[in-house]
Amino acid sequence: MLKAIILLGGPNNAQGELSEIVKSRCKTTFEYHLNYPELKILCTGGFGAHFNVTEQAHADYVKAYLTASGVPDTQFLPIAESRFTLEDALLAKPILKQAAISEVVLITSSFHMKRAKYIFNRLCPELLLECVEAPTPVCDHELEKLLAHEVKALQREAKNIDTLLASADTNAQ
Repeated sequence: MLKAIILLGGPNNAQGELSEIVKSRCKTTFEYHLNYPELKILCTGGFGAHFNVTEQAHADYVKAYLTASGVPDTQFLPIAESRFTLEDALLAKPILKQAAISEVVLITSSFHMKRAKYIFNRLCPELLLECVEAPTPVCDHELEKLLAHEVKALQREAKNIDTLLASADTNAQ
C-alpha cells in the first residue's frame, strides 16, 4: 500500500504570501516529511475571492514554501486546484488513484480537522485516513469565530455530500 500526505490549503494575500494558518499547516507537513521523507505530498488550493485572488494557484505557493523549507520537488504529486474543502477531496481522489495511493495523512488546522475528516471519509471511503492537526496560530477570539464557522460549514457540507452521493447513486442505476 502506498501512502501520501494531503496538505489542505487556506488563504494567501494578493501578493501570494501565505497566512499564518497555512504556514502552520506547512510547518506540520514539513515536520512529518522529515520523519517520512519517502511520502509524496499533494497540496490543495486553487483560486477564490475569499482565499486567493492572485493569478497563481494557492497550492503552488504552498509547494514553493515547502520546497524552500527543504522538501525535494520530486516528492510532490500534481496539485489539486480546489476552492473549498469538499472540492479538496473530489479533486484529490483521481490524483491519488492515478498514483495508486491507498493511505493518506491528512494535514490541516486543528479547528478544521473535524470537517475535513468527515468530508474525506464520506467522499473517499476507500482511503485509509490518518489525521494530523496543525496548531492554529490565532487569538482566542479568532479561534471562536473559526470554530463557529466550522459548525455551520459541517452542517452545509453534510447536506451537500448527501445530495452528491444520492445523485451519483441515481446516475449509476
